[in-house]
Amino acid sequence: MKYRIVTLEERYDLFEEQDLICDEVWPEFMLHDAVANTHWMRFITAFKEYQLLIMDGEEILAVINTVPIQYNDGTEMLPDEGWDWGVSKSIADHEAGMEPDILMGVQIVVNRKHQGKGLSYVAVREMSDLARRKGFKELILPVRPSEKHRYPLIPMEDYIKWEDGKGMPFDSWLRVHVKAGGEILKVCSEAMLIPGTVDEWVEWTGLDFPGSGSYFVPGALNPISIDIESNEGIYIEPNVWILHRIEEGL
Repeated sequence: MKYRIVTLEERYDLFEEQDLICDEVWPEFMLHDAVANTHWMRFITAFKEYQLLIMDGEEILAVINTVPIQYNDGTEMLPDEGWDWGVSKSIADHEAGMEPDILMGVQIVVNRKHQGKGLSYVAVREMSDLARRKGFKELILPVRPSEKHRYPLIPMEDYIKWEDGKGMPFDSWLRVHVKAGGEILKVCSEAMLIPGTVDEWVEWTGLDFPGSGSYFVPGALNPISIDIESNEGIYIEPNVWILHRIEEGL
C-alpha cells in the first residue's frame, strides 16, 4: 500500500480531522474518560512530534498517538492504571522538566473506511520506528483487545490466554502486536475510569437503566456498574500491557 508518514508538528492543520476519525471508531462512552478530557489537548500540544498520521495524499488512513514518559521501575512493575496513568504522567513529567526514557503508545486508530487492509500492522511498525528515532529502547502500550467486548464476563486474565489454534493470541489486535514482536506482559485492570450520571449513560449508550446493578453495554469490555441512588454509572476498563523492545539500527 502506498502511504507516507507525517507528524502533527508538520501538519497541525489535520488535528481536527484526526480527532473526527478517532471519534467515529470508538464507542461514545469511551470519549468521556476523565483523564482524556483533562489532558488530551495538553499532551497533543506538548508532544506534536510524537503524533503520527499515515497518509495517502491528503487522506488520513490511520492515527498514531504516543507520549514519552520517565519510568525507572522496570516494565514488570507497570501499574494497573494503564492508559490514564501514562497520559497523566507524561504531562507531569513534561511540566517538571523530566527527561523521558520510554515511549508509551496511547492509541492506534485505523480510518473506518480503510480497516481490513493491514494498516494496523503498519501502524505498530511505525510506532516502533518512532521510538527508535527518538532514542527509546522500549515501547509500552496499554492495549484494548479488539474482540474482548464480545466476552464481557470473561476475566481479562483468562481472555489473554486464549489462542487461535496456531499458538497465537485469539484476539486479533493482540495477535498483531505479537506478530510484530510484542510481548504480552500483564493485564492493567484499571486502564481507564469513565464515570457519568445515569442520564449521561443513557445518552451515551441509548439504553435504559431502571435499577441499580451491572449492565452489559455494547463496546464495553466489562459490565458497567449503575447506582440509581447515587445517580452514578461507572465503567472501569481493563487493558493489556504490551512491550516492544526496540533494537538499534533496524
